[in-house]
Amino acid sequence: MTEDLWGMSVKVISHVIDILAPHLANLFNRCIEVGVFPDLMKLSKLIPLFKSGEKNDPNNFRPVSVLPVLSKIFEKIMLHQMLSHFSIHGLLHNQQFGFTKGRSTTDAGVALVKHIFSAWEERLDAVGVFCDLSKAFDCVDHATLLMKLKYYGLTGKALTLLESYLSNRTQLVDINGVRSAGCPVSMGVPQGSILGPFLFLVYVNDLPFLVDKLCEIVLFADDTSLIFKLKRQEVNFDNANSTLSIVANWFTVNNLALNSKKTKCIKFTLPNVRQVETYLTLNNDKLELVNETVFLGITIDSKLQWGPHIERIAGRLSSAAYAVRTIRQVTDVDTARLVYFSYFHSVMSYGILLWGRAADINQIFVLQKRAIRAIYVLGSRISLRDTFKEIGILTVPCQYIYENIMYVRKNLNSFSKVGATHGIETRNKNKLLFPTLRLSKTNTSFMGNCIRFYNKLSNEAINLTEQKFKNYVKATLCCKAYYSINDYLNDKNAWSCPPQLRLLKK
Repeated sequence: MTEDLWGMSVKVISHVIDILAPHLANLFNRCIEVGVFPDLMKLSKLIPLFKSGEKNDPNNFRPVSVLPVLSKIFEKIMLHQMLSHFSIHGLLHNQQFGFTKGRSTTDAGVALVKHIFSAWEERLDAVGVFCDLSKAFDCVDHATLLMKLKYYGLTGKALTLLESYLSNRTQLVDINGVRSAGCPVSMGVPQGSILGPFLFLVYVNDLPFLVDKLCEIVLFADDTSLIFKLKRQEVNFDNANSTLSIVANWFTVNNLALNSKKTKCIKFTLPNVRQVETYLTLNNDKLELVNETVFLGITIDSKLQWGPHIERIAGRLSSAAYAVRTIRQVTDVDTARLVYFSYFHSVMSYGILLWGRAADINQIFVLQKRAIRAIYVLGSRISLRDTFKEIGILTVPCQYIYENIMYVRKNLNSFSKVGATHGIETRNKNKLLFPTLRLSKTNTSFMGNCIRFYNKLSNEAINLTEQKFKNYVKATLCCKAYYSINDYLNDKNAWSCPPQLRLLKK
């Protein structure tokens, strides 16, 4: 456990927190009353974290900031109150997905892909611009941030406290116990802090309002992605270039450095659509037009075919399966399962809502079977269907079905129900209306499948409470162990309740 400058760590504080809590409460309440964040809580140490390459090259180390433990406790209290303020007044833009409760990188990916599908449904192409910001968190201007906080309603002692939090910060370098003299930090939000990421969200929150009617935008902290809808034979890109100019100017005014050399541009088109040359400019530089890019850990290609992503994670999963087999040779089943979930299943399930219908998904399923055989020391000729049912691990198709159903449940208010169209009490009133989708590609994506999968649920299952619903869906899919999506769609008794699942429904 990394210690701060005072030799304290989270582990140490957690053991004595009952003793410290009353004293900390008095201290923090007093700080809030006078609007002062203690200077001793603003001292941080930087330690170099080795990335790769030669260890004698300083460029191969990432600086990691270790903040005082007690400051993080105070920051968490401040963050809770700020989140409450922004939530009550609906101040955060709905296209910001980073560091916000109930939202994830997958939600950001869903928003991005929906914008692309929307363009295709309208017989348009979608051009995506994936902005690259240089050291965005370190470039936040304190005066500008405080001005924005005031605009969003933080005034008086609250604003004074945040001003105190940002000012007079000092950091020093610590290598093998040898420390530098330290230097003041005059800009940026503290990385590694509790409050820093949210303050950055506030800092960039006005950008999407600026371009709302000019293009689609998806934000995840400092990752900014723009989607332009263009006519397929369009040769004039003045509107898109004008919008990019507005965005670039906003970054400049807000002291953020947009790197046009690393900013990627992708033209998303359907196969067999005749192409015309597309180019966009940023800061007088022609943007590099690429066929694929990595968006929050998910490789997206220009046709949304997901082949590059499958290929990319297949290599990682192959290594993970080998690690599982190696661990199993020297330890027990429980340890091998732990390694499987940590290194294989987490990678396999990440973003599967988007790419789980890919044509070559079976490649991932084969690797999963290899990992399962390694855990339970099973031969290559033994069928695993019954094994999957017994061990409580979702197959790749079941994981995809599960993610789709849970996506609907999480966003149920955004779907139209059958009962809302006629107001008549019928047994199908809670079923979801299927949208009119022109393209088979959209129809067979999560946009169509999530409704298709959800509508197979019984009314009894739909009416379960949140946690019971989640447990029931997962347990049922584990017991079914589908080897393909069609197995699920063709199963008329997909949600018949096995005896061991009845307790979940009570």
